[in-house]
Amino acid sequence: MDDTNKNPDPKLANSSPEFVTKVVETPILDSDLRRQISTSGTGGHNSGFKGFYQANKIYFWAIFLGLAIISVLTYLAMRSPATVAPKEANVDINVDVPETAPSGGEAVYKITVKNNDNQTLTNAELELVYPEGFSYLSSVPNAENISGTKFKVPDLVSGQNATIIVKVKASGNVNDEKKLGIKLHYSYSNFTSEFIKEQTSVVRLVASDVLVELSGPGTANNAEIIAYTAKYQNNSDSDVKNARIKLTFPAGFVFASAVPTPDIGTDTWNIGTLAKGGAGQIQIQGSFSAVNVGESKTATADFVVLDGNGQAQIQNSSVFTTQIYSSPLLVTQELEPAATNGVVKPGDNLVYRVRYQNNASTAATGINIVVTLDSRVINLSSLRAEGGQINNNTILWNASTIPNLESLAPNESGQLSFSLQLNNPAVKDSAKNLTVISNIKIKSNEYGAYFAGNPLTLKVSSPSSVKTVLSFVSGQLPPQVGRQSVYKIKVSLNNSTNDYTDGIVSLFIPLGPNSLVAGSYTPSESANAAFDSSTGKLVWDVGILPANTGRFTNARILEFQVKFSPSASQVNQSPVLVKSINFSAKDSFTGEEITASTGDITTNDVEGEGFGNGIVQK
Repeated sequence: MDDTNKNPDPKLANSSPEFVTKVVETPILDSDLRRQISTSGTGGHNSGFKGFYQANKIYFWAIFLGLAIISVLTYLAMRSPATVAPKEANVDINVDVPETAPSGGEAVYKITVKNNDNQTLTNAELELVYPEGFSYLSSVPNAENISGTKFKVPDLVSGQNATIIVKVKASGNVNDEKKLGIKLHYSYSNFTSEFIKEQTSVVRLVASDVLVELSGPGTANNAEIIAYTAKYQNNSDSDVKNARIKLTFPAGFVFASAVPTPDIGTDTWNIGTLAKGGAGQIQIQGSFSAVNVGESKTATADFVVLDGNGQAQIQNSSVFTTQIYSSPLLVTQELEPAATNGVVKPGDNLVYRVRYQNNASTAATGINIVVTLDSRVINLSSLRAEGGQINNNTILWNASTIPNLESLAPNESGQLSFSLQLNNPAVKDSAKNLTVISNIKIKSNEYGAYFAGNPLTLKVSSPSSVKTVLSFVSGQLPPQVGRQSVYKIKVSLNNSTNDYTDGIVSLFIPLGPNSLVAGSYTPSESANAAFDSSTGKLVWDVGILPANTGRFTNARILEFQVKFSPSASQVNQSPVLVKSINFSAKDSFTGEEITASTGDITTNDVEGEGFGNGIVQK
């Protein structure tokens, strides 16, 4: 074995001449180097972490930033949704307004705000920006300012809506398009920031001088009968054709009657051609029995013209709002059976039904109910009242005759009745446009004043008649076969207390095309009579027939002559000279369509001649 590389024995080494032994000296180090060594030699653990950090600090910072991002995202994800700023609400603004409005007239906007969001909308306000030439007139509800630009909108829960009706005066040039700006300011119930929803509505101005005005009671209780009146007038320079009046009744209104009767349903009247300067009115009766106390109800009257395509074009509109309230003591009256269109005839027997009720939460004592009648047409001696005390035209009910009126419990009600007869003829003088008005009221000890019930106004019709007289003029009397006889026919019209318009008399002369004697008309009526020889029909255009015609003024008369040559087949007969005599007109006061007729005229009806002088001889 080779031992060359083995360590030598120390003793041998010391004695070997090849090695010199020296003392080991202390190392000489500068101060900086000693400080570095001292530092690294103490705290070895800390020195290791710092080095590790220095070597991996990029990774440390990446981990730190990642944890921070995760924390923020976790916080945003875990916190309540109510604290997150919401987007704009799902809310609709619907504007209902006619496409056109008359320049210088009115325009009515029906603005409906509906909350389609699942959150409640609060602090809502509707702001309107009117176009140039538009001015605020009124609204339901009232505006928050005089200029009518700001409206309070109630808080809207999901699915709820609110409606604001605004009436403005529209001025500008014809065919101007006027843009109304609409801004809805609102907030969420759980978030304070304000949001804005904007919309616009455009109306085109048209030339229209046709006016329409709707009126009615400003307040009414939900049991009484109320009346609306729609008036219209053509102030333009030409006739308006294909005209209609369309009423839009508010929800809860119960239609009862109208004068004149509607032509379509209960809300549309055909005017036809409204002549230049022409005017008219419609009266509607009904009640708000299906409406809650405290509500406001708005009715609308539209003047409509049908265009060439049959489409309705609104030319003008008018609205009227009624506030519904409840009276603690309620009394109503009605006619049984109800008068057709509120019209009664002279000589009618009228029966009234009275209903009363205590709407208060406490009993009512010492109740008095009073009816006052106002009419010259009533035969006061015929007035009868169930348990009532009659004094001329006044009826009083109280506990002295109706024990139930001594004390009426809450919600307790009862009925009474009275009756009367109308004079016939209605009056003996030249009075016109007669009515029967009954007013009713109720009070008790608990209230200082009477509460008015519904007034009831009935219009009195105007009986009329058409009469004829036959007289012999010349020729053969009695009539003879082959020989000519000439007769004169007189048609007279009589009227009572109301003016008639659009009067027409029509009749037939069944004697051949040359039977009418030319030029035989009454001179004052010759321009109003026309004979069609092909049909034998004669039409007399009466036009206006004033009240009391034939009573205090002369009857309206048309006279004419006819020629008659009997044939052999008519021997021993009294042939008809005039037949199907009818009169039609319109009562301008009651709105009724008037019709009257009389019997056929034969040769045997000759005035002043003995019986048999009308029998045809051989």
